[in-house]
Amino acid sequence: MDEKFAFSLLWPDYEKGRELEREVKSGRVKLFNQELLERDMNMDMILDGMQIRNDSRGYIRARMLDMIPDAEVIKYRQDILQDFMDYPELEESFDTSLLPLTNNLRKMEKANISHDDDMRRIAWRIDMLQVYMQCVDILHSLFCSPDRDFLSDGVKRLREMIRGIYESDNFKDLRHELPALSEKIQTMTSVTIGVNLDNELRPVEAVLLSIEPKPFKNKALVTSILGRQRNDETYFGLGSFYSILKDNRANTLDIAIMRDLESVMGDTFKHLATVLARFEYIETQFLFDLIPEVYYFIGGSRLARNLIKTGLPVCFPTPAPKDERIFYVKDIYDASFAIRIQSDIGLSELSNVVVTNTAEMSDKAGRIFILTGANQGGKTTFTRAVGITQLLFQAGFAIPGSEGRISPVDNIYTHFPELEKNSISEGRLGEECIRLEQILPRLTKYSMILMNESLSSTSHQECLFIAEEIMKYLRKVGARCVFATHIHELAENIPELNKEPALSDLVSLVAGVDETTEMEVLTDEGRKKYAGSKRTYLILPMPPQGKSFALDIARTYGISFDQLMNTHDTKFSQDDDPAHIK
Repeated sequence: MDEKFAFSLLWPDYEKGRELEREVKSGRVKLFNQELLERDMNMDMILDGMQIRNDSRGYIRARMLDMIPDAEVIKYRQDILQDFMDYPELEESFDTSLLPLTNNLRKMEKANISHDDDMRRIAWRIDMLQVYMQCVDILHSLFCSPDRDFLSDGVKRLREMIRGIYESDNFKDLRHELPALSEKIQTMTSVTIGVNLDNELRPVEAVLLSIEPKPFKNKALVTSILGRQRNDETYFGLGSFYSILKDNRANTLDIAIMRDLESVMGDTFKHLATVLARFEYIETQFLFDLIPEVYYFIGGSRLARNLIKTGLPVCFPTPAPKDERIFYVKDIYDASFAIRIQSDIGLSELSNVVVTNTAEMSDKAGRIFILTGANQGGKTTFTRAVGITQLLFQAGFAIPGSEGRISPVDNIYTHFPELEKNSISEGRLGEECIRLEQILPRLTKYSMILMNESLSSTSHQECLFIAEEIMKYLRKVGARCVFATHIHELAENIPELNKEPALSDLVSLVAGVDETTEMEVLTDEGRKKYAGSKRTYLILPMPPQGKSFALDIARTYGISFDQLMNTHDTKFSQDDDPAHIK
């Protein structure tokens, strides 16, 4: 009988989830702008924060980009992740015990292909069953311990599956029979071979003399001199060892040894084969499926704990129905920015460094943010924070924030600045419009689009006209959007743009500054002050402050009228001031 387990920690519906994974792996299912989304949302930095250094990192990346639209699946994963966060000792056991064992088991599964004789297949099967039994024992101790009160449906189902395996009569029989089977194999650890030489001392004949329970080894120098040898030591040869099997193909000696072993030990191997037939049902695939899923939650747990250690909040937002089309997060921040500060600058306390905000997209608050403000005021960071938060939420992970309520989206489209391209026919504006033309028709009322300084490559008036056309379209479609821009007139025109009935309304957000304090920037050398108003990095719903921020930008770069005149007066004396030269 076959023992197969239709269970997944990621998918409440096993068959549906596995089918999606197969579709993604084959390339038949893929987000339209996946590469750009990964780049613009600093996906690699988020994965670095998970500290997964094995093959499961690729699996985690793929599942995060599934963009699950089902609130039930998201809640299922959130609950499982909470269990992993409550019992961090699970991580160490998987790292130190289960992962090495399953890696070894996977190698053994592949090695079975090269076994071309029944005796070796029997030995392989016994070895594999020993590793399998160790894995089940460890899983049982981790998930079936009465000391761990798991609350999620997913981990409870895993616990029942493991308990069912562990307490089954078949597994008990395996535990009883395997030591004896293994002991019989251990009686064939080495063989003694007699070799006849010809007159030129070339080997011409060989015969199997005996089968030994201990391996041969090179004799140590001390043993050779003093003649010491304990009873439990292995056998020692007179010379150095050399490889018999240079490659995977069996040579003549190997074939002869196996032929003689089968002649001598044939009855023993027949008995082993008969006993092993009782355990043909054992299926190890569920272990290979389980490991990357477990590390999915280990990664999510590590990411959340790393952020918590810095003093920043994380939470599990309430999954809202898809049709509610809401995004509400209190104390939101860019998780990738926090991770970068940790790794690049080495700061461990970030609560006084990273500024949090509140973001709400809803019927009441509006779903299209027109975000204006000073350069380096946090517009791009806020835009990215919204995208990363939505991405983490739909993966079932904890999000950067203290509370939230979020509806799933069908995709997150990004339109961030790209590197200059050599395009004589199109120019930068043409390139931007081509990308927008590819994205905008795909949007639905369940989509999110993040636009960072889009249309900045054309004249101000043209930029305003095109932006208004796009915003009218987004309102009708009903998409959620953050548009970080310097087009202050666009924000000023929001009341007029919102007059027409639509599925989404526009709202003006402003990245604030403190005009009474000089600008500060966090660098590797610490905080540095620059000319211009201090950026508060607070994103607030308010009318645009176009003129004042334009003047602040000029001050930041030292090109306001007053700054230029002061520089001029310092550089030139009154006598040779060019203004007096006729």
